[in-house]
Amino acid sequence: MELLEQLWAMSQTPSFTIAYLLVSSTCAALCGVIAARRKLSWTHWSSMGFGFGPFALPFVLLAKPKVLEGAKS
Repeated sequence: MELLEQLWAMSQTPSFTIAYLLVSSTCAALCGVIAARRKLSWTHWSSMGFGFGPFALPFVLLAKPKVLEGAKS
């Protein structure tokens, strides 16, 4: 129980909050750029990157890029 209390106290510090927001914002930007280059919805993937952080990066990399109708052969 002491460990949980220590973790809770640590999460309430401003430096932890700033670090969390910095990592989430960076992941959101990376996911958005990758999605835009693959012709996917950048708004969807940016929000996934912000919400899930680094866990969203492999999924946007594995997502199938959209293919234009005329480009199919």
